[in-house]
Amino acid sequence: MSLNIYVKSENIAQYLKENINIFVVDELPDEQNEYQKRILEMAQQDYLTGLATRWYLQDFIESNRHERNITCIYFDLDNFKGINDQFGHQAGDRALAATAEMMQNEFPDGFAARMGGDEFMLVLLGKRDIMSTAKRVTDFMDKLRRYYATTKTMKTLSVSAGISQSVPDVGKTIDQIIHEADRALYEAKKSGKSMCKVYQPSMG
Repeated sequence: MSLNIYVKSENIAQYLKENINIFVVDELPDEQNEYQKRILEMAQQDYLTGLATRWYLQDFIESNRHERNITCIYFDLDNFKGINDQFGHQAGDRALAATAEMMQNEFPDGFAARMGGDEFMLVLLGKRDIMSTAKRVTDFMDKLRRYYATTKTMKTLSVSAGISQSVPDVGKTIDQIIHEADRALYEAKKSGKSMCKVYQPSMG
C-alpha cells in the first residue's frame, strides 16, 4: 500500500521531499486522506508562529507576480542568538511567536511568513508608495522595540528590515524579488541594526 500526496506547487513538493521522514509501522491508518491533509498543513504553516512557511510564501509570490505589484519586506531579529544563549530556546520561541502575532496585527493587509530561524517576510500586493511603506515599517519596528523593552528576556532585541518592490512589467523571478529584499536587509544590518533599508541596484 502506498500513500500518494498530490500538490500543484513545486515549492510545496520540494518542502515535502526535504522534511518528511518515512517510518515502517505494523499498521497503517484507514484514513490516509487525514495524513495527507496534515502533511500539507505542515508544508504551508509554520508550527511555532502560525505564519506561512517559506515555501507557501514562494507560491503566493508566484501566483501574483505576473499581474500585481509586489512589495517584499524582509525582517530579521537583532541579537536573537543572545536570547537563546542566556534564557534558553523557550524564551526565543516566545519572542518569535510574539513578533509574528504583532506583525499580523499591524499588517492585516499583508501575507506574512516565517522564512526560518529569526527571519520573517511580509508581502504587500498592489501599488505602494515606497517611502510611505518604509515609514509604516519603521513605525512597526519601533512598536516591537518598545514591546521587547517591557520584558526581561527580550529587552535586548530589535529588528532590522529590507524592502524591495517588483512590478509585472519587469518580470523578476521569485528568487530575484526575495534576493533584493535580502540585500536591503543586509545593508540595514551592516549599518548598525535596528534600521530599515530600501533596495537599490547598487546593493547588488
